[in-house]
Amino acid sequence: MSVLVSETECSSLFYNQIKNRIKLIAVKKQQETNLFSDFEPVSRKQWEEQIKKDLKGADYKEKLSWETLEGLTPLPFYRSDDLEKVKYSKSNTIHQKISSTWTECEPISGSKPSEANEQINKSIEGGVNAFQIRCDISYSDGAIGGNMIGTQLQSQHNFDELISGIDLTDKTLYFDSGMNTPALLAMLQNSDTEIRNAAFFFDPFTFTASHGREPLPTDQLNSIINQLSGDHDFKTLTADGLFYHTSGASIIQELGISLAIASEYLARSTKEKLTQTARSILFRLSAGPLYFPEIAKFRAVRILWANLLDAYGIDSSVPLPIHAETTPQNQTLSDPHNNLLRATTEAMSAVIGGVDSLLIQPHDSQFNRSNPFSSRISRNIHHIINEESHFGKVADPAAGSYYVEVLTDEIAEKSWEFFQMIEKQGGFMESLKNRVIQPKVADSKKRKLEAYATGKRTLVGTNNYPNSDEELPDVVISTDFTNALEVTDDSAEIDLSNLISSLSEAFKSDALVGDLFSSYFEPQKVLYTTLEPFRAGEIFESIRRRTEKEVEKNGKNTRVQLVPIGNIKWRKLRATFASNILGCAGFEIDSPIGYNSAEEAFNELKNSTSDLYVLCGADADYEEMTKSFCAKFSKHGLLILAGKPADSDLESKYRDYGIQHFIYSGMNIPKVLSAIQDQIFNSEKATS
Repeated sequence: MSVLVSETECSSLFYNQIKNRIKLIAVKKQQETNLFSDFEPVSRKQWEEQIKKDLKGADYKEKLSWETLEGLTPLPFYRSDDLEKVKYSKSNTIHQKISSTWTECEPISGSKPSEANEQINKSIEGGVNAFQIRCDISYSDGAIGGNMIGTQLQSQHNFDELISGIDLTDKTLYFDSGMNTPALLAMLQNSDTEIRNAAFFFDPFTFTASHGREPLPTDQLNSIINQLSGDHDFKTLTADGLFYHTSGASIIQELGISLAIASEYLARSTKEKLTQTARSILFRLSAGPLYFPEIAKFRAVRILWANLLDAYGIDSSVPLPIHAETTPQNQTLSDPHNNLLRATTEAMSAVIGGVDSLLIQPHDSQFNRSNPFSSRISRNIHHIINEESHFGKVADPAAGSYYVEVLTDEIAEKSWEFFQMIEKQGGFMESLKNRVIQPKVADSKKRKLEAYATGKRTLVGTNNYPNSDEELPDVVISTDFTNALEVTDDSAEIDLSNLISSLSEAFKSDALVGDLFSSYFEPQKVLYTTLEPFRAGEIFESIRRRTEKEVEKNGKNTRVQLVPIGNIKWRKLRATFASNILGCAGFEIDSPIGYNSAEEAFNELKNSTSDLYVLCGADADYEEMTKSFCAKFSKHGLLILAGKPADSDLESKYRDYGIQHFIYSGMNIPKVLSAIQDQIFNSEKATS
């Protein structure tokens, strides 16, 4: 049976539904109001008094604050009134994006153009829409020609082979091309393939910071900067903050330096091209390990960019593309699957912070040049946080968080101050020349290395919680291939005032990069102090590799016998700590349940063939048990005490008994492990 409803009845029905819906919303709001009215507002003073009570009178700011090593001072808690103090993060420039969508970028590692082409096609099948291709050049003093690093795009034919058969209309190419950028831009403009989106990591100032020389005479460099800021939509001028991060820079230094490099481009631009130069700039930044500070960092960048544009009188609507990469600094060779977890949290902070594009390093990128499995897993991190966790659905999801808003403001303010310090020196290059930047970054690097060495910063599986059964990869494989630049017998005339067009014509005539690179790359003789990238786990991995070499040579591993005695709680804690520390060297650890006395322990372990014996117990019991422990075990191997003596007199007393090393929280782990290795391995040499 059909039922006919008149237009009037339908309108009435719809009206009643709306009216009922409004009533429900009003009831719900009233319930929420009643709920919160049941609780009295709590003032900051009340919070502080309660915290002080819980901490038994201790200063909560001192007790609960943490050392970021980034020049930041996060507080234990924040309230809404903290937002009244912020000035930078109230800016609307943070909220320019209408969603948190990002371009998913994948590194392409094929050395041959055909290999790289195949990788790009497979990545497209996996849902990736951007590709990062390294094709840089290097120059050696006294050598004829130079080298090409990465995918070998030495000719127009090579470039065409790279992108052959690929629809790039909705894809983005990121070229890690350095000083080879003019050549690749010329090749791209020659291509028959429609390429709408491309970016080039051209940063001549960072070249100087990393290689110690200016890449070109000043006038020629300024000319190239202005020519790269052409009438196109490509990003051709990069502020490579990632390099400074990997060299040890703090968050504040990374942003301050990136801003100074951007300012250097603008200062060298002609007045007519100032806005176009600004439109050509890209920031390449790290996605580092500190989750909330990194979110705040990416939010702060847009504030700083708006300030810089305002200082140069440029329209603030000029956008800043931010390309982020998960940091290689805390990637490890030991227990490398932990790199997956690190990359995931780093990617999350970058996306929440609002980056435009993101490259997630494969978890084995430090020792495996190309692995389809690891590439697929890193690709799926993008997909999971986007498709399953819906990170791309909300614009600036951190907005309103008291903690993140205050951090954003603090980072913006301090980064701007660091930038102004550089500008007062005459800009980035003058600061580099006068060695203003290098010692500041070096100091930050030193503090970070000390934090990892003492365990204040943890690398799971490397400086704590090691997997003693694994072996490090035999060879660390470079992520990029290097080949000599090829040359022809022909020489092309290059018009330096019209460089890109001139290079384009030369490549059409089958010229090679090796024939032409001297027109846009001529390292100068004046030397600068350089910055050196590092990985936090390198020193621990070198210690572990030393142990593995001894195992290969002698056919057996160094054995550690833990000797837990006395108080059950403390002997367990100390045994676990000792196992974690000594396991970082790759030693074999034997850990019994425990003993009541040194005599009982010796009776059980007297037939042990271990190389090290570690006393694990309570500080209060050590004075009594250390002497008997040493008397029993001193002829069996190296003796170690898990704990730190209360004073130097007690330490001397224990050493007189026979203790040779102390392991405790806050010690320099690599230094102690290396000293133990020296004694054990040299002893083995002497007896062999």
